[in-house]
Amino acid sequence: MAERAASHDPGTVPWRQKLRLASGLVLLAFAFTHLLNHALGIVSLEAMEAGRAVFLALWRSPPGTALLIAALVCHVSLTLWKTARRRTWRLPAWQWAQLLLGLAIPYLLIPHAIGTHGLAQRFGYEDSYRNVLTVLWPGLLVNQTLLMGLVWLHGMLGVHFWLRVRPDYRRWFPWLLSVAVLMPVLASWGWIDAARRLSLAEDVPFPLSPEMIAWSDPLVRAVQIAFFALVGLVAGVVAIRALARRVRRTVEITYPGGRGVKVVPGPTLLEISRMNGIPHADVCGGRARCSTCRTRILSGGETLGAPTETERKVLARIGADETVRLACQIRPQTDMTIQPLVPARGVARGAPGDGDAYHWGVEQPAAVLFVDLRNFTGLAENRLSYDTVFLLNRYLGETARAIESCGGYVDKFIGDGVMAIFGMTDGLRAGCRDALAATNAIAERMEHLNAELAGQLDAPLRIGMGLHAGPVILGRIGAADRQGASARITALGDVVNMASRLEASSKEFGVSLVVSHDAVEAAGFACDPTHLKELAVRGRTAPLRVFALSPPAPLIEREPARPADRSPSA
Repeated sequence: MAERAASHDPGTVPWRQKLRLASGLVLLAFAFTHLLNHALGIVSLEAMEAGRAVFLALWRSPPGTALLIAALVCHVSLTLWKTARRRTWRLPAWQWAQLLLGLAIPYLLIPHAIGTHGLAQRFGYEDSYRNVLTVLWPGLLVNQTLLMGLVWLHGMLGVHFWLRVRPDYRRWFPWLLSVAVLMPVLASWGWIDAARRLSLAEDVPFPLSPEMIAWSDPLVRAVQIAFFALVGLVAGVVAIRALARRVRRTVEITYPGGRGVKVVPGPTLLEISRMNGIPHADVCGGRARCSTCRTRILSGGETLGAPTETERKVLARIGADETVRLACQIRPQTDMTIQPLVPARGVARGAPGDGDAYHWGVEQPAAVLFVDLRNFTGLAENRLSYDTVFLLNRYLGETARAIESCGGYVDKFIGDGVMAIFGMTDGLRAGCRDALAATNAIAERMEHLNAELAGQLDAPLRIGMGLHAGPVILGRIGAADRQGASARITALGDVVNMASRLEASSKEFGVSLVVSHDAVEAAGFACDPTHLKELAVRGRTAPLRVFALSPPAPLIEREPARPADRSPSA
């Protein structure tokens, strides 16, 4: 049965996904150059015609035409194939947008393609901008503008969800977004302004003969009908598959908290979660480009096929053990008990805690930072209570703002101490880098606070910080408040205890920061070995290697950022 499951796993044929992406990029390149040509209308009609000559040399050459047609057929066919294979229609909004746009575009594109390239091939019609703008203006203004907008939006959605898991995308996003917004605006401005100027300056005769119209109009309707017949066929396949699943055997998937769902074998684990309204983290849309859907298989995993090459690389990158699999890549064939490892952001209604994975607890790697104010008892003993509270709030407030500005989550305030978590959503590498950046930010804010309160302090405020990283349990501990708000998320486990121990050891080493060698390494940094210490830890046979530092930490880049992580400055 395991072999059967593996043979039906789409992850065994990742070429479909790669081919759909490659064909989509070819179509996007065509759309980009076409819109760029339209934008030249802002300059003049002559500029558009000159740009058109370059455009035709590229796309109407035999190789260009063959590539474009192959990409169009391939992209549409693979999209319809994937749609027919779906087991659930509980999709994120962006996937619905891509799917519906993909169905709407051909309806508007078919008349345009036949009215330009088709007439050019059949009748030798010159589909120059002068002729095409005369046909489009003004009656087809809305159709043409809508077509450009839908094509471009469809492509931009695909590019965004392809690139967003890459480390440099966040840095380049504002520039790419500017291009994404400006291109359709400039293209519409260009062709509409050129068409308007042409209609005012010249009396251009209507370029289409009755014979052309008599040939093209029925062909447009026939091709549109054929396309929607194909869509109807796909819908029929989906309906037949849904009916077939009702009479087949079922398996039970048990989620955290004891909730079980019964399904017919076939869907991926991610699809099963969606079918039943169970939140399951998923950033890349089920394409095995990220690890956010990773799940620990508590029982029943022996019936699953071996990971595909794509899944294996992702799991190896995050250091997952053999019990962890990607939910988007496995298709349960027997009863199974699972534990999703990354909290989902979606919300579902039903059993208590359904909309919040933290309600049941999530195991994942993270960085934990402890910050403590040195000699607070001595500072407070000769002060009025109000002054003490004011001083403590100023210190805690500055520390919390520094943590949050670096992407951290304030777990709790412990007297004059703060515990923070990093990497809850961005991965361990980014979390460690953010935590190290936060130690610098906290130290800087303490310097400013000491300068501000110099007249009120006998001695400057001093802090100690401890940072460690590794697997933790994240969950909401405690009862909701009277307004029904959930308890805050907290971290549990050995990593938390070790971070607290490192903070305490900062006093022993006479520094303000002690960070574990593991955390520095996970961040992709290296440190001067003269700062390396060994710390004896109760319950451990081997000492823990740590760096005793004073921010700003003297760290250097050890290796380039891996594709699954972003890399903020530390």
